[in-house]
Amino acid sequence: MRQIRAIHLLTDLTGGIHLAMRCLVFLGLTLLLSLPASLRAGEAPTVCVITIHEEISRNTIFLIRRGLNEAAEKNATAVILNMDTNGGSLAATEDIIKLLGHASVPTYTYVDTKAFSAGAIIASATDKIFMAPGSVIGAATPIMVIPGQGIQEMPAAEREKMNSATRALVRSTAQQKGHNGEVFEAMVDKDRGLIVGGVSVCETGKLLTLTSGEAAKEYGQPPKALLSAGTHATLDGVLKQLDLANATLVTIQPYGFELAARLITSIAPLLIVAGLVGIYLEIKTPGFGVPGFTAIACFALLFAGYFVAGLAGWEQPALFVAGLLLLGFEVLFPGHLVSGIVGLVFIIAALLLAMAEKWPGSSPWLPTWANLQWPLIKVLLSFTGSTVVMAILAKYLPQSSFFQRMELATTTSNAHGYTTAKTEAAAVVGATGLAATQLRPSGMGQFGENVVDVVTEGDLIEKGASIRITEVQGSRVVVTRAK
Repeated sequence: MRQIRAIHLLTDLTGGIHLAMRCLVFLGLTLLLSLPASLRAGEAPTVCVITIHEEISRNTIFLIRRGLNEAAEKNATAVILNMDTNGGSLAATEDIIKLLGHASVPTYTYVDTKAFSAGAIIASATDKIFMAPGSVIGAATPIMVIPGQGIQEMPAAEREKMNSATRALVRSTAQQKGHNGEVFEAMVDKDRGLIVGGVSVCETGKLLTLTSGEAAKEYGQPPKALLSAGTHATLDGVLKQLDLANATLVTIQPYGFELAARLITSIAPLLIVAGLVGIYLEIKTPGFGVPGFTAIACFALLFAGYFVAGLAGWEQPALFVAGLLLLGFEVLFPGHLVSGIVGLVFIIAALLLAMAEKWPGSSPWLPTWANLQWPLIKVLLSFTGSTVVMAILAKYLPQSSFFQRMELATTTSNAHGYTTAKTEAAAVVGATGLAATQLRPSGMGQFGENVVDVVTEGDLIEKGASIRITEVQGSRVVVTRAK
């Protein structure tokens, strides 16, 4: 017995050791896989290079947002803005600065040729600025551009107001990234001038614009470069200085669809209205036709636009489709209020989540309240507008010749067993009966022993409900729900 117990004890001990070893191996693999890609042994770090060779606009916002999101997805080590721009929109620049402020990895600027105006301000929002030989940066004063008229002179009070706000923006942004805020202020306001370490770099009355050599010049004690962290003929030199010479480069370039996305996102409320009205008309008319295809096209464009803008993924369209399926279930099998309410909530949530600003690496399901406010206004206005359009259509569409032709094309013929004589005998104004089929808005009504083709005034009436004839025009019998 003692030998048997010893054998059992030894077996249990061996099994315990094997189990402990398996747990340690599993824990080690879990920890290894949880490390960023750039830190796993034998794997080269990833650097995302965003090419900005364009005028700064809302298209650039979409491009940089997409690049930062991809950097977060790939666990990139750094993001480099490869910049060659004459400047652009100050409003777009402010949004880009916010995006860069929420970047999950270090960001750098490489001035390939020039970074004027908005380009210089965006560069101030990155951790370090590198320049190519002969490149220039600066001249960031705000200007007023009127479409069709070009650059216009701003009134003195307005110019001072804009300069003051822009100086504060660029000074705060530069200081957060460790740059000399006074350098960027001198780029914005010609009345500032710039003196560094007792040396006059820019005279009062002139805007500061720096060449690569001037930006790399050192001032003060201890000596410190005025702006540039290094001058390199190619990005390879930048990567080498950042100890990323062996990095895998991922280049983020404009899709060419950014312009289309800009248009789509600007008319998003109209697309929502058209899509909702299309769904309404599809429910009200038999079969599947133009309204249904219109609704699909509108919402497909909407989500595609926000996908290119870097705001929507696959999650929002999936949630939207789930909402439509629940609403369809409510229409086909009325009385299940829960499915209709949940479906409507899903649809609204999908639209809000697709429109809401999301910072790089953040959850697609948890936007902040500040980022939800403007999308909420858009969705509420869209639903209000679509409700007004639906009410107008419900009142006037049943009387339109187009709608009547559509009904006549789907009415049941005598071959189905309903004679004209029976229809005329049963179709009397004031007669009451039951909905033999679901009326949406056309269908069949039973009056006594006779079954008649009927149509509502636009309302959806479930099968078995009491109905009353309110109007008879030839073969067209209009009914309403009987009280």
